[in-house]
Amino acid sequence: MALVLWRTFIRAKEPLLLKSKPRLSHNCALSFVFRTYCDDKNNNNHDFSNSTILVENGFNVQELPVVIRKLKDFTETKDSTANEYTATDSVNYDLIQDEFKQCVDLRDVFSLLSKCTKITPHIALGAIERIYEIEKGSNALDVNSNHIYLAKEAILEKLLKVVTKTEDTQTILNVLKSVSSFMEPFKYKFCDELLFRAIDSKMTVEQICIFTNFLIENKSNPKYAESIDKLWVGFVEKECDINETNIATMFSILPGLKVSKRIVLTLLEQKLSDMWYKIKVPTMKHILDSFVEEKYLSLDSFATIGRWLHTNIHALDEDSLLDIVSKLTRLKYTDDQIERALEKYMKLKGDKIESHVLIVGILNHCMQFQICNKYILKSCSEYFVQNISDIPPSFLKSHIYPYGFLYFDSGKRDFWDLVEKFLLDNYMKINVDDLSLIMLSFIYVGKYPLKLVSKVFSPVFLVKLYNNSNPEALRNLTLLDISLSLECPHDYAGPYIPKDQWSKPVVQDSRIKNIINKVYPSLEAVAGSADRLSMDVMVPHFSDRTFLIDVMFHPPGLDVNNFNWKSKSSRNVNIAILFHLPDHYCSDNIQLIGPQIMRKKHLKILGFKIVSVKYSIISQFYTSFNMQGLRQYLTDSINNAEECL
Repeated sequence: MALVLWRTFIRAKEPLLLKSKPRLSHNCALSFVFRTYCDDKNNNNHDFSNSTILVENGFNVQELPVVIRKLKDFTETKDSTANEYTATDSVNYDLIQDEFKQCVDLRDVFSLLSKCTKITPHIALGAIERIYEIEKGSNALDVNSNHIYLAKEAILEKLLKVVTKTEDTQTILNVLKSVSSFMEPFKYKFCDELLFRAIDSKMTVEQICIFTNFLIENKSNPKYAESIDKLWVGFVEKECDINETNIATMFSILPGLKVSKRIVLTLLEQKLSDMWYKIKVPTMKHILDSFVEEKYLSLDSFATIGRWLHTNIHALDEDSLLDIVSKLTRLKYTDDQIERALEKYMKLKGDKIESHVLIVGILNHCMQFQICNKYILKSCSEYFVQNISDIPPSFLKSHIYPYGFLYFDSGKRDFWDLVEKFLLDNYMKINVDDLSLIMLSFIYVGKYPLKLVSKVFSPVFLVKLYNNSNPEALRNLTLLDISLSLECPHDYAGPYIPKDQWSKPVVQDSRIKNIINKVYPSLEAVAGSADRLSMDVMVPHFSDRTFLIDVMFHPPGLDVNNFNWKSKSSRNVNIAILFHLPDHYCSDNIQLIGPQIMRKKHLKILGFKIVSVKYSIISQFYTSFNMQGLRQYLTDSINNAEECL
């Protein structure tokens, strides 16, 4: 058989090969160019041939598969039974099945069929199912009636044709969903029929989704797998029928699509943007389920969801809010509207919240995106104070640590005292890793849980610590020990943990190292000479990233690895310049997070002047080649350095 290759490149405003053309709204600026081929060696289907079409969407051009009916389909005569279907048939389907169930052999089935004035699809389907059931029961077979079986083949062919040609698409979908092994060989024909109906705009959006899900669930079969990405035409055809209810079903099929995923996703993004205000809470939850499964990322769609959440926050119960916030956290997305929505919810319903898991979900979201919103955090802290005795120990870290990490002052003088008192009674029930972070959160905000620390650093607990803790927990507790030694030298009985015992080499962040190398000439100019500055300096006898100085200005010739930081004469002489990355700040890009505030405090205690510069500002000066502005920014920052404590 000869191979025929036919390629045309024309605008598909009037496609001659498709029985119907895709219709798009004015919002979907898609145009089509045919790239048609026909390879009869690889195509054994006599009803259609395969083709591809180039779809242009803005600057993106994508090649997608399409189905083209063969010319004989346009001259086929329609079977007279194809339209013999009424709504009553669907209602009476159970009655039809009951009639056929009374048939004990094939003769009874044929006799009942002969009494029907017309054979509707449901009658045909009922007869087929009963024939299959009779043949399954070996005792009911009449093995001597060969002519019955010959008649059966002819009758089955007629019945299957009636089902295939029915205008009731749901009947065919029911056949596909059936588990009858008898019907399995015929499902391929039904799939082809449904494929034609999808591209001919004869199926609803819901029906196309059901059909697509069937194909996806059975994609291990090559016949079904190759049909999945041809259904995009059907979705485009039914664009106007996509509504606030079925849009979630369409999103749910995205993980099963391949080459057609982009065009379907583009369509759904536009529809979501158009109808977001109509979408109900359960539907939005299903859409977010699809986003999480698909690991979806679209700032436009996420912004639409943020707007939806802010508008519908009053309609959410606790479980729904937890579900949505948790999924947004997993998707690593937040914005001002989401923050305002949570703030609004906590103002309206914060004192009525019953679920501590919801509070944890909100705090996790704030931690993930470093949101230091006083209304949200204050409401969460008030819930914690009121329900502290009911919170399981495994959740305590999630309830306490965010306040220290975000450097939040709850406004209640006794908040941290209450937390310490509760921990004193329950610290043995708390995971060591969690407990180390909880106690560090005290230090971040300038609180000192000395009673709790004396319990934790007892010989019994230290044995448990060494045997069961991971290196990060040991690092946290070592840092806690050092911090209390520096900040409470007269009240703290430590240090308890030997320095450097579990330390690892501290590596400077590659972003900071890179920008320092780029602006080194400006740093040298501000310092006065190369021997007056050093980079990547670790304070002697301390091996934690808290004591890493990005750039240090010092007297000429100073050995930064051996200088005496305890000397009173050196106080306020050395300048520690800290390059703060965007993730060193809360979401407002103004307030530093707790660990960075503690870092500055400790270096000031050690006698350094502190200069904080923003990585983003330094980068902006560098990329704009504004070296004069960069040097002025560094000079101004040094002139406003914070004195040591």
